[in-house]
Amino acid sequence: MKFLAIILLLLALVLEISITTIPFVFLVLLCLTVVLRENWLFLLAFIFGLLFDLLSFKTLGVSGVFLTAFMFLVLLYQSKFEITTGYFVLIASFVGSLLFLLLQGYTQVILIQALVSSIIALLLFKSIQKFNKPLEDISR
Repeated sequence: MKFLAIILLLLALVLEISITTIPFVFLVLLCLTVVLRENWLFLLAFIFGLLFDLLSFKTLGVSGVFLTAFMFLVLLYQSKFEITTGYFVLIASFVGSLLFLLLQGYTQVILIQALVSSIIALLLFKSIQKFNKPLEDISR
């Protein structure tokens, strides 16, 4: 699953840097964190945040810290909320995308971008969840 996560993040990074301002790296990390709940995702969040800052000529480290902190908050609240539901992913992706877009300095149509990000995150979450199910069944 680590290899697939890195491939998904690389694809998301390329899409976000070259084509659109929708925070694909954030969405992939959020969905992976909710489904897998693994500690190595923190390292990936920071590394891909640094790569994003480097490739988009932003202040180095800001995105990495944001992504890592947001993933930490999601896992911190897993005991208070049921984080493996579509509702949680919709709300968390909307709020996180909105904050990430504001942090990156985007001001135009960020509500629409955050809404589209939520829909993409829900679709990605359901896909990762279905892909991860057979892997869990095999390991038992």
